[in-house]
Amino acid sequence: MARYKGIEVKDGVRQLLPHMPLIEEYREVLQSLQAVWDNLNLLGQMSGTTAEIGQTREAFASLTSELLNNLAEQTLAKREQEMKAKSQVVIDILIRNLFERTADIGFLTTDDAIRRFAAEPGEPRALQQRFQEYVRKYSVYEDVVLLDCNGGILARLAPEARVLAIGDGWVRQAAATTAAYVEVYGHSGLFPDRPRALIYAYRVSSAQGETLGVLALCFRFADEMTRIFRSLAQADDPGVLALLDAGGQVIASSDPWQVPVGAELQLASGRLQRLRFAGRSYLAFASDTKGYQGYLGPGWRGLVMMPVDQAFDMHDDDQLAAIEPSLLASVMSGGRAFSATLRAIPQQAEAIQRDLSRAVWNGTVRQGATSASSNFSKILLREISRVGMSMREVFSRSIGNLQTTVLSSLLADSQFFAALAVDIMDRNLYERANDCRWWALDSTIRRLMATADDNGRQAGLEKVIGYINSLYTVYDDILLFDTTGKVIAAANPEHAKLVGQPLDEPWVDECLALASSQSYAVSRFAGSPLYAARPTYVYLAALRAPDDARVVGGIAIVFDSAPQFAAMLYDALPREASGEPVAGSFAVFLDAEGKIVAASDPAYQPGQQLEIPPDLLKPPAGGCSRLIVVNGQAMAVGARLSTGYREYKGGDDTYRNEVTALVFIPLGVYDAQASLTKPSGDVASRRSSIAADVPVCEIATFHLGDHWLGLPVTAVEEAIELSGAACLANAPKQVYGALLHRNEALPIYNLDAALGLAVPAETAGSRQVVVVRGENGVNFGILVDRLGEIMEAAVSDIDDLSNIYVGVASVLASVVKTPAKDGSSMLVLLSVASMSEHLRGSPSAAPLAA
Repeated sequence: MARYKGIEVKDGVRQLLPHMPLIEEYREVLQSLQAVWDNLNLLGQMSGTTAEIGQTREAFASLTSELLNNLAEQTLAKREQEMKAKSQVVIDILIRNLFERTADIGFLTTDDAIRRFAAEPGEPRALQQRFQEYVRKYSVYEDVVLLDCNGGILARLAPEARVLAIGDGWVRQAAATTAAYVEVYGHSGLFPDRPRALIYAYRVSSAQGETLGVLALCFRFADEMTRIFRSLAQADDPGVLALLDAGGQVIASSDPWQVPVGAELQLASGRLQRLRFAGRSYLAFASDTKGYQGYLGPGWRGLVMMPVDQAFDMHDDDQLAAIEPSLLASVMSGGRAFSATLRAIPQQAEAIQRDLSRAVWNGTVRQGATSASSNFSKILLREISRVGMSMREVFSRSIGNLQTTVLSSLLADSQFFAALAVDIMDRNLYERANDCRWWALDSTIRRLMATADDNGRQAGLEKVIGYINSLYTVYDDILLFDTTGKVIAAANPEHAKLVGQPLDEPWVDECLALASSQSYAVSRFAGSPLYAARPTYVYLAALRAPDDARVVGGIAIVFDSAPQFAAMLYDALPREASGEPVAGSFAVFLDAEGKIVAASDPAYQPGQQLEIPPDLLKPPAGGCSRLIVVNGQAMAVGARLSTGYREYKGGDDTYRNEVTALVFIPLGVYDAQASLTKPSGDVASRRSSIAADVPVCEIATFHLGDHWLGLPVTAVEEAIELSGAACLANAPKQVYGALLHRNEALPIYNLDAALGLAVPAETAGSRQVVVVRGENGVNFGILVDRLGEIMEAAVSDIDDLSNIYVGVASVLASVVKTPAKDGSSMLVLLSVASMSEHLRGSPSAAPLAA
């Protein structure tokens, strides 16, 4: 622990507190009030008025430290969680993208047109057009280059490039490697004016295995990082997103003015750190990739850096205002949203306030008898009560902000992970839309599909598509069909029986009618005989004859939706510190009608209707989050609608398919009866506005449920906490029991039972006992829910109830016509004599009307 401006704080937040303006505001207000209270307490001790106040003030001071510490820790934890999640997404989204590139290079090096040109180089225009066709579909590439084994450039997509040969070492490496590809990021002779380029390369071999050359796919690295950074950026967010290479050098930055490319940063991964860079203090979080299907990439890391002086700026957040109170109360009373420590703070604050209220109430009661110092003491007690009420208000705001910080963080998490799920899906399906169109251009497939059926055609086709399927494991099958819809070849041996059979699917005609090589079709997400009757998407492109004169069939790639969607949704789940998904959390993809496309939880099956609020099914462009109840659980739910990636679902793409991702985070069991804690009422004495010559009665008031009750101050000794009471066997219902008070047994009168009232659940553990001066000097206590004000009433305003109502309960003596300050129920005075008789065994009272 350390001290910060008179407050005990934890070492972990001490240096950050000056940058947390909201916490600074609460600290200053609370310390100011405590200073005033100290002065009032000193005056009270000098006058003998406030003997009980000092301990309460110390309790408030202690809780102030605990509250501010927790608020600081939660504020820091919220920022850390945001930074951790973003840094993880920066690297993992990129790694998923690069994994697809490792498959692309393996496939494209087997392209017949590329092989023929590598074997016999000539005029490159036709091959350049083929490269252009490829990049039109896979816009993640900026260049495609065919080289000979010595680095001479045979053909290149970029026509303006003047480079004729390069000496890059990766050329010889790609020609000789035993791996499936070569991945290199560094300076390349292909781009002499750039410091670095990301290239995937592999050798081009003849059918006999002779190395003919090397093919290089040049990835749009800067463009892709800009897209990733833009998708994660938020308005007015001062943070910087970056990518670090294996040596800790920044290779991409969302704000190169703050963190330039080339900067060296030595950071550990997986934890929040304080970093000083370029004369400024930052919080930093770096994350290693989790990998994708065993691919870990070049050893890069995602990084988020946040200027400390802007990391905790205040933002208005009224998202919780519209939440149903019982739902909000359920979340705040238990579950994972709040730790036991956080849940205890409001109860501690209420207990301290209750102690203060009781001390002021008792002090005011004791001053009931006229004395020379009575007026001064009452004014002093009123001021102490006012300061206490002010402290309660600050505590209430602080606790409310603490609760809001935790809940808004969880809601933001759910929305962030929903956006992540949609982004992963859109990027994945972008590749599927590209694959079907590119494979439809394969010269071998086109040539064999255009020739007459013979014994070798099926085998030749299945060799090509079987090799493709071995590279691209996200497909369950690749089918080729002719213009009648008859299956000609299948990549999956388990579907060999489909060959020769007609496809009875509506997408056959749609596929055959596609207008160009840029067009594609997608089936509805529905059960398909091509996928064992399970629902999936089938992506399609038309196959054209080698001369492009006619359509000769179509290619259908069957997406292996069950494991692929499950993996996407699993990767989008919120995580514990251990890295495991939060227990009970789940994610789903929904179609436009609210039917499940896929879910991470097997309890939710594709095709099942999920009942959710309309704004979650069709969220705004930026997504949204809500607290809702699902199967008896209060849950934070984030939603984000699919908007596509690059050309996929873009402005020029005719394909539209509304899919919404939702991520559910459980927060606790929903209790429809739960309610937020109501603070104790004002116990200060009311200033009398009665004329000096009018006889008055001073009344000590208290509350029982919604009823406002009281006794003359002269009949009250003090109020004490209900602690250590023992129930008495076979006692009448109006006898609650007894407790030890001032070394004597004090019988306790049960007003609830006597008046036929139910005990509210929220007050059962915080009830108090008003000690009453009984007849013949025998004191007794009465159970109350909370203490009220000490007030003066004109004697003429007090009417005996027997004069007003006939047959009313004898424990109720009179009614005070003076109106309540807040317009609540009328004040009713109790009969000390009647209660004394009841405790001696007289018949119980009649019920009090609600």
